[in-house]
Order: sequence, then structure tokens, then C-alpha cells
Amino acid sequence: MMTSKRYGRRFHDAYRRLKMKAARARLRYSMHLKKHLRPDGVLPDFLIIGAMKCGTTTLFSMLEQHPGFLSPVTKEIHFFDAPRNNARGQAWYRAHYPSKRSMNAAGERLGYAPVTGEATPAMSAPVYARNAAELVPDARIIVSLRNPVDRAWSHYQHYQRHPKPDPLDFESALERELSWLAEGNKITEDNFIQLSPTAHRLGYVLRGRYAEQLEKWFQHFPRERFLILNFERWVQDPASAANRVTEHVGLPATAFHAARSNQGSYQQSMPQACRDRLTEYYRPWNRRLFELIGEEWDWPC
Repeated sequence: MMTSKRYGRRFHDAYRRLKMKAARARLRYSMHLKKHLRPDGVLPDFLIIGAMKCGTTTLFSMLEQHPGFLSPVTKEIHFFDAPRNNARGQAWYRAHYPSKRSMNAAGERLGYAPVTGEATPAMSAPVYARNAAELVPDARIIVSLRNPVDRAWSHYQHYQRHPKPDPLDFESALERELSWLAEGNKITEDNFIQLSPTAHRLGYVLRGRYAEQLEKWFQHFPRERFLILNFERWVQDPASAANRVTEHVGLPATAFHAARSNQGSYQQSMPQACRDRLTEYYRPWNRRLFELIGEEWDWPC
């Protein structure tokens, strides 16, 4: 009994220290924004919108190697997809970006116009596209998509490394989400605030239904604004993918150094029964995606 209490206390203390560390980080971030608030901060030229666990961190890290890319304060701002941040207003969002003066000075130094942008991989949030279109209607959109079966497993493993991991094993977590979806539940713009905690947790399957998400985005942005990348292909040659992105956003080609960022390690492989179930589930969704984007990828459909 004493041993159990001792370990329980240790876990509680460790978790409390993590919360305090996170709170201090949020405070430093808030103070940084207040100190560097730039009313003339520019708006982004591009958005990397997702999907989660599809290499967006790697793409963004490689873009930071380009002299013509001026980074925001942080990679993920979560202004368009998070109602709490969106309510802070345009000035708060602009504060994350370089000032017009900085952009102009960089342009004079480089001999061409620099760009800035962010990477918030939350394209499944139903309010994201509309909010983005209202403020940055001319933005270029970059989307990286991974086989949804593997994405779901990576998503689950991502949460297992959190201080509050999913208490269910992967098979049970899939059953929980698939049952919720089978009951006819749907996350919309109207109920997003109410259901966002549920969406955050029940996202292993939902976030891999790329077609319905892109259909929403295509309602708000012209198709030609999108660069859609196949993760399994571009990860074999990240430098070429980064140059495709820079070309899409209007920057000249440069020599990138390939790098993998935010690459998690898995303690086990996905149970075969889960892989089989997800493979069958996603076949119609993959077919719908390929018809939507006019490409055929080597995913089951």
C-alpha cells in the first residue's frame, strides 16, 4: 500500500511540474507577443493546413532554410481553427508575423519579395477554411496527406506520449470513435465549439477522411491555390518537395538540406486487425479523394 501511494505521489508531482512548466511557457509566449506587438505585422502569404501527423513540421523546418521565408513567432498559431484565439482579433494574429518594414528590408536585400506563412495542421476543423478565407483570401494553401491508416496509428502514438495518454488500447479507441460516428454524430461549424473537446480526442479516424475536408476548403479557395502533396512520396525526397512548396508560394529555388522533424518512435506495430479494419473503412474515402484531386495514389480504394 505504501509503495502504491509513493508512486502515486511521484506521478502527481511529476504531472504538476509539467503543468507548471507549460504555464510558464504560455506566460513567456504571451509576454513576447505583448512586447513585440506589431500593429503593422503582415498577413501570411501561405498556410500549411495539414493534415496532422503528415510531415508538416518537416516541411516547415525546411522552408526556414530559405532566405526568402521570414518565419512567424511560432509554427502553429491556431488562429483560424481555435475559437478562443480567433476571438483575440486580427491584431493578435498579426503580432506573430514580421512587420512590413522587415519584409520590405528583406526584399531590398534579396532582390525579390520574401514571404511568410504558418503551419497549423488542423484542416479537419470545420471553421478553419471559412475563417481563413475571410482574412487571407489570397493565401496559397499547402496540404500534405498520408495514408490515413498509418496517420491514425501515428496520431494514437502521438497521444500516448502526452502526460495524459489515451487510456484505451488502439483497437478499443477505434471502436469508440467508429461507434460515435455510426450513431450519426457530425462535427459542424454550428456545434464545433461544443464538440471540439470530443473532436480533439475522437480524431484518429475522422482526421483521415480527407475528401470531405478538402471539399470544404475548395468552397472557400480556388483549386489552383492548393498544392497537395503525397507524404509517402515526398518523404523520399524532401528537398524536391520543399522546392515545390517554394515555387507554389512564389520563391526562387534553393538548395535545401533534407531533414526529418517531429519523428516519433513507436514501441509496437499496429495490430493487424486494426490495420485491416481501417483499410476497408477508408477505401471509399480514398476513392472520393482521388476523384476530387484528379490523381491516383497507391492507397487502397
